[in-house]
Amino acid sequence: MTDFFVDICFFSMGPINLQGFTQARPWRRWLMVACMSVSCGWAPAQAQRADFDANSYNPAVLHVRFTSAEGRTTSDQTDAFLDLTLIPVSGEVEGVRAELSIADFRQLLAQLYQQLSRLESLHVEDPLAPSRQLYELMFGGLSEALHREKITTLLISADRGLQAVPFAALNDGQRFFGDRYAFAITPSLALMDFETLSGSQDRMLAFGASEFKGLAELPLVPQEILRVGDPQKKDQFLNQEFTLDSLLNKGGESRYNQLHVATHAEFKPGGPESSKLYSGAGPISMKELAQLRRKRKGVPLDLVVFSACRTALGDADAELGFSGLALQAGARSAMGTLWYVDDVATSAYFVLMYRYLNQGVPKANAMQLTRQAFLRGQVRLMDDQLLGPDDQPLLTELTSTQQRRALNGLENPFYWAGITLMGSPQ
Repeated sequence: MTDFFVDICFFSMGPINLQGFTQARPWRRWLMVACMSVSCGWAPAQAQRADFDANSYNPAVLHVRFTSAEGRTTSDQTDAFLDLTLIPVSGEVEGVRAELSIADFRQLLAQLYQQLSRLESLHVEDPLAPSRQLYELMFGGLSEALHREKITTLLISADRGLQAVPFAALNDGQRFFGDRYAFAITPSLALMDFETLSGSQDRMLAFGASEFKGLAELPLVPQEILRVGDPQKKDQFLNQEFTLDSLLNKGGESRYNQLHVATHAEFKPGGPESSKLYSGAGPISMKELAQLRRKRKGVPLDLVVFSACRTALGDADAELGFSGLALQAGARSAMGTLWYVDDVATSAYFVLMYRYLNQGVPKANAMQLTRQAFLRGQVRLMDDQLLGPDDQPLLTELTSTQQRRALNGLENPFYWAGITLMGSPQ
């Protein structure tokens, strides 16, 4: 395995004037409001029951910028800069610059994806493992600052191309990034909606398709649609009820603040017309889905979830795929997947994640708790059921084939690291 050359230098921007910075940067205000809203006002008693310590909640913004720098680096082995800037609530902004080889970075990323897709061990005990090297490159220079500032949650503003990095699967030799931190990704802080939602929006729309023409069935979708969210605050549409019209018409109603879609998805380069979600009545293109913004009439959805394969990947024409489209359509947050996910693990993941959300846990932290449950073997098979950390069923009546896929455990990062949050961590 190639050990790529990295040269890191540090720079400190020192303390900043919070009053002036708040006026100049909306996300600066978000950091302070987010910290106060979670620790002081976001159902801390409920959240404590989910092993979430609201009093220690401490968010930060991490800006990651990738720049081609051939001929401008200090070594002929490197040809790019990776600049990371950490902005914590304290205002002590700190930055790190790493020099790297683009070819070696791509090779490491490809090797990591290959290990994940094959359900192989990531060999995190080996400093030369792709997971370890990528972690050291991207976060090693800021480890001391993250520890000193006691950061628990990160909003990562990442340049195009870096958004495909499976951050949750990177490892520092002791813990995975997705175990240590709650985090969300955004392609641009300009896309962020930092305003809080009205309390009148408190209902979920759940759409699912399990039967298709020319595509494999998704037999767990009906269970997923039934089990996600609060049944008293949810309307669901399955198979033939799930159409473009029902999605746009119901999704346009301002009383809904969450949209969950479980189905097949197909991302193809070539613009919004090429990529499709599959409803019970046929395919829906990204271009057609974009009409949802007009239907919402300026009232944002708090969360859009695409429980389908590779819905967080995009290209130059459609950055971050379907999930990026949800952000552009005005959603505060969106969840999607980076690879071809396992349907048993993914359905269980979202059922558990919504249970944490319903207890008042912020989105990024609900995902962190869900990742931890999988990683620690707390999501496990018992007879024909998949149980969660509280021994309550996540999925039931699993077939023998579905049981075999969970029989050896769901601890491998393949099962939990490919689901990513974009937009607001809260």
